[in-house]
Amino acid sequence: MARPMNARAKHQRPAEAIPLPTMTEDGPSPLPLTGDRLRLWNDIRGRYVLEAASESLLRNACEALERAAILSAQVSDQGATFKDRFGGFKVNPAASLERDFRGLASRTLAQLAARLEG
Repeated sequence: MARPMNARAKHQRPAEAIPLPTMTEDGPSPLPLTGDRLRLWNDIRGRYVLEAASESLLRNACEALERAAILSAQVSDQGATFKDRFGGFKVNPAASLERDFRGLASRTLAQLAARLEG
């Protein structure tokens, strides 16, 4: 028995894209920061004179937190779990990605703190 071409379409969730950096001549353009992430960026830049490597760590941490905030909003809208086609519950992939981005930000900020203290 042949399945119609769009049989899987009913099981796919709509993709809400996380903004990814676009390429420029100087490399990827930074993700625009908002809210607490922008305040963190401005606060640390205001307190310290950062070397290029430290500024890159700060940028990466703030971008990871920004992506985690975007994913957190998606999880709030969609829920932490969803039912698969067999009726079983699955973890929303956005919840896992949010956790991963928060962990990345935490580790990156720890590296930055070690550089600033040392």
